Amino acid sequence: MSNIELWDFILDNLNAYKKVVLLTVAESSKSSPGRKGFKMVVTEDAEQFGTIGGGIMEKDMIEYSLDLLFGNETKEIKKLYHTDKTKFEKSGMICGGYQVITFSVIDRSHKNVIEKITSSIKEKQNGELILSPGKIEYNRTDKINPTAFTYESDEQWQYKENIGLPLIAYIAGGGHVGLAVSRVMKSIGFYVVVYDHREDVFTIEQNKYADEIIITKYEAIGNKIIEGDRSYVIIVTPMHAGDKDTLKSVIDKNVKYIGMMGSKKKIKTIFDELREDGVDEKLFERVHTPIGLEIYAESPEEIAVSIAAEIIKVKNEQKVS
Repeated sequence: MSNIELWDFILDNLNAYKKVVLLTVAESSKSSPGRKGFKMVVTEDAEQFGTIGGGIMEKDMIEYSLDLLFGNETKEIKKLYHTDKTKFEKSGMICGGYQVITFSVIDRSHKNVIEKITSSIKEKQNGELILSPGKIEYNRTDKINPTAFTYESDEQWQYKENIGLPLIAYIAGGGHVGLAVSRVMKSIGFYVVVYDHREDVFTIEQNKYADEIIITKYEAIGNKIIEGDRSYVIIVTPMHAGDKDTLKSVIDKNVKYIGMMGSKKKIKTIFDELREDGVDEKLFERVHTPIGLEIYAESPEEIAVSIAAEIIKVKNEQKVS
């Protein structure tokens, strides 16, 4: 599920004059099945989209959402404990930990806000979603702040999250590995951009997972990426020169991740050549080589899994540190 699919689902219901409830995991412990930022939508017809962690807890929260929609409940926040050994509200699960869920009733009066969100996502423009009792707000901003939740009481809380600018996988190389990486990165919610210098490659024609395919010189890639912590560069070109040109163009860019495929000998050769070209020695430390977690991958599909796993680790390590 991608962000745009969830917000489009909400907008479709509003256009059909139906109210929905947006459930958001505002806070969670490490062992909780629903992690911070997870979202689910429940409609008047009991249709659901997304997840807040699954299991009996999710079933109960769907029923509670329907009670909210039809005026049988009014509380817009719940803290659920995943254990049967607590005096507080239980989730029905026993995996340990807790999660805080907020409930936002959305109707036609919020249509303009939802349209702003969908527009921002489609245009890859950052904005801040703000949820509080009885309110849902959205403001476009260039500033990217960490997701934040503050709680004073059930009547006074606020949840903030950046929405709009997606996680972007920039893949240099549209061959077999590039195709496999596109598939995996798309499946875990990334916006996928593939660069290649060739037009007539069947793996590019087969690539239905990429959101954009750009035919360009590899040395130009650095000027085409959006910098920031939501950008990840994956270098898997079919040739030594392509890897070198791409790396030289992106190595000094402000991105979250740069990884390059290749043998240790090939990587050393490229690094030595870039040193001769004047690239700062410290910049090589940020390049993940050989790319991916070491799982002894052989096929393009296995290599793609190892790359995705390394990127997930980089993306999430700050959250659990």
